[in-house]
Amino acid sequence: MIIGAITEIGPAANPAHTDKNGAAMLHFYTETDAENWALMQSRNTIVEGYAIACLCTVINTDTNIKRWWYNGTEYTG
Repeated sequence: MIIGAITEIGPAANPAHTDKNGAAMLHFYTETDAENWALMQSRNTIVEGYAIACLCTVINTDTNIKRWWYNGTEYTG
């Protein structure tokens, strides 16, 4: 099973300052779909004048591999 999750939402310029916490989980059928979603979802987006980015993770329970993206960049391992 492949699970994508938004674990944190915060200002793109200062990822340590995450005062807009968010959480969501989605189930994906392919790794590629999950990776594309994480890349696009994590990118900087302007919301009501604020630059917001998401910390997104993708977990493959078959391989026990967890990957993560923030602001359009993968930071895995």
